[in-house]
Amino acid sequence: MNEARLPQTPPRVIDNARAALLVVAALGLLALAAMPLPITTQLLLSVSLLLPMLALRPLALRQGFFTPRGRFLRDLLIVLGLFVSTRYLLWRLFYTLPVEGVLDFSLGLLLYAGEVFAFAILLLGAFVSLRPMTRSIAPLPEDQTQWPSVDVLIPSYNESAELLETTLLGARNIDYPRAKLNIYLLDDGGTLEKRTQADPMRRREAEDRHLELRALCADLGVHYLTRERNHSAKAGNLNDALPKVHGELVLILDADHVPTRDFLRNTVGWFLRNPKLFLVQTPHFFLSPDPIEKNLGTFQRMPSEQEMFYTNIQRGLDFWNASFFCGSAAVLRRCYLDEVGGLAGETITEDAETALALHRRGYDSAYIWRPMIAGLQPETFTSFVTQRARWAQGMMQLFLLKNPLKPSQEAHGCSGMRWWQRVSYLNSMLFWWFPFVRVIFLFAPLAYLFFGLGIFKANFVELLSYMVPHLVVGLILIDYLYGNARWSFVSEFYETALSLYLIKPLVNVIRHPHAPRFAVTAKGEISGEDFISPLARPLYWTLMVTVVGILAGVWRLGFVPGSVVTDLVTLFWTSLNLLLLIGALGALLERQQRRLVPRIPFEASARLRCEQTWIACQAEDISVTGIGLRLDIRQRECFAGQTRSQVELLLPGEAPQSFAVEICDWRTEKDAVRLGCRFSALQMADKAAIVRLTYGDSERWRDMLQTRNQRVGVSYALKSLLRQMLVQGLRHLRFLIRHTTLQGMFQRGSFQRGRPVDVQSEEVLKRA
Repeated sequence: MNEARLPQTPPRVIDNARAALLVVAALGLLALAAMPLPITTQLLLSVSLLLPMLALRPLALRQGFFTPRGRFLRDLLIVLGLFVSTRYLLWRLFYTLPVEGVLDFSLGLLLYAGEVFAFAILLLGAFVSLRPMTRSIAPLPEDQTQWPSVDVLIPSYNESAELLETTLLGARNIDYPRAKLNIYLLDDGGTLEKRTQADPMRRREAEDRHLELRALCADLGVHYLTRERNHSAKAGNLNDALPKVHGELVLILDADHVPTRDFLRNTVGWFLRNPKLFLVQTPHFFLSPDPIEKNLGTFQRMPSEQEMFYTNIQRGLDFWNASFFCGSAAVLRRCYLDEVGGLAGETITEDAETALALHRRGYDSAYIWRPMIAGLQPETFTSFVTQRARWAQGMMQLFLLKNPLKPSQEAHGCSGMRWWQRVSYLNSMLFWWFPFVRVIFLFAPLAYLFFGLGIFKANFVELLSYMVPHLVVGLILIDYLYGNARWSFVSEFYETALSLYLIKPLVNVIRHPHAPRFAVTAKGEISGEDFISPLARPLYWTLMVTVVGILAGVWRLGFVPGSVVTDLVTLFWTSLNLLLLIGALGALLERQQRRLVPRIPFEASARLRCEQTWIACQAEDISVTGIGLRLDIRQRECFAGQTRSQVELLLPGEAPQSFAVEICDWRTEKDAVRLGCRFSALQMADKAAIVRLTYGDSERWRDMLQTRNQRVGVSYALKSLLRQMLVQGLRHLRFLIRHTTLQGMFQRGSFQRGRPVDVQSEEVLKRA
């Protein structure tokens, strides 16, 4: 993340003359790719292109993305790779589709369409990632009277008061002039509509929440806002608040996104530099694993699943002036929001829809690649699917209702959107069609293994000359473009794990584009035991059908005359699908989670009080609820039987900070004693200090990203992911065998936060 070598301001993107040259060059390459060649010549061509790509990849990585030579090598790799894949797709179209029967041809054409879609996503992704950029921090003027005023809006629906308190304290800790900063909690769980509903229990819950959060805001010195009725979900909540706030800029934070102290100092300067700027978006950084990371045990061992988007895609979009609003951790210019009537609400992805509307008016966006919030991921696979179903439905709604390639129906027309911005938005929308393609790839080979339906026609040499180079090129390009933030095969695994559950919500959007409703993602769930996700049944059926398909393929090899090559290819393909499905099994065995708040690495000198003596120790981790300490082994007798103490943190350049603690956990190691302590008897000033220590420093989040975002190569990624998938998949099967009843297999409501949230999320999915 060294910014010294990176561009300080966005370069001029591209002009029409250069665009025309690019189109001519692309057509020329397409003509070359369409030239028929003898099969031996094609094999030699593929080898002659693959070998330079393999040699150029490490050289291009050493040169980096921001030097002239590095950019040239990057472009060359992309062009060579796309040329190889284009030849493969043209060969597939003209020579391999089955034509013997209508059903065979239809299935073969469907499979080919899936391959074309995968290539289109690779092509669009390469375009978006052509010149990823990193903006420097635009400094603010020394005269603070020139700084714009900022309203911090934190919409909330069903989050706990404890979680909201942490976020509000983090917002209060933001280093910005108090006279120019106002903080608002927008409570949609305590609206008048909810406080007067017919159900007495829910009415009482809403009233209690309203009183509790209003009192919390009064204690913290922030503003509490609610509204009469719940409409238009998050967008409606924010839009109802906008007439009541008056800042020049608006910082929007999700209820679990705690900002660092330097958030506004690192973002606001760009609004002063560019008067046409409507948005500064920053990454979403997560302290907790998503359910797949948690259940597979990969958290902090490899880049998180969302890192590719926030580390690579958004930086690529920023070059094309197409980085978009992600719903939180973003600053927006209020006057431009007012121009479009506030947050858009026609789709359930109000963030991207709003950004699209403002880009269409000719305004600019910016992306600051620096993590300055820390949030929580969904804890269960069901809530994870609920979240992704909302994203997928919303992006498909945008594609159907607000297609960026079509002329805009708004008053200002589409004159403000350049073609590269439209292509960039198209890439983000089309990506979420992946469930259809993944399901095709899961079941197409089974159609051949079970029924002998043709899906392609080719011999071994043809596959070696066309298909193998195409697959190798895909691995090279994806690892080169995104390997720093997403390991190879992780996308295939996540898509396989999610696709079976996203198909129905997406089909519903195609049938009724205006039908989807905003579903709140559950956060803050805990469990005292392992249990199998209620969503496991479709995966079981798919897994069993795949196993039977492999057995059928083995039988075909021995007893059915025909194409041995096709038999072997489909068997190999189905075996890969089986491995992905076994890994998905591991993701659906929910691990126990007793800790509601994750601990964060925290190194600091400290002292712990033992009666009247202070003993030197070292702080190792911290959260808003507790702290982990390491003491010399010789001090263990001092704390025998002691349950309460005082810890004093000694931070460079700061006065010592003392907190009362309860000693909850005690572990003796070879040369040290590790104590797990819980903060106790905290006043509001103590809580604010702990939130500042825990969440206030953005450098800590940068260090955590650098630790886990390491490029490891294709072979290491495959080996590591395969090992985790097999180990956790078999663990799921062992757990399943031990639980013979359906009630034992699917322990509904094991996750608790006042109500069985996991079941609630499943019901939301059914409605979708």
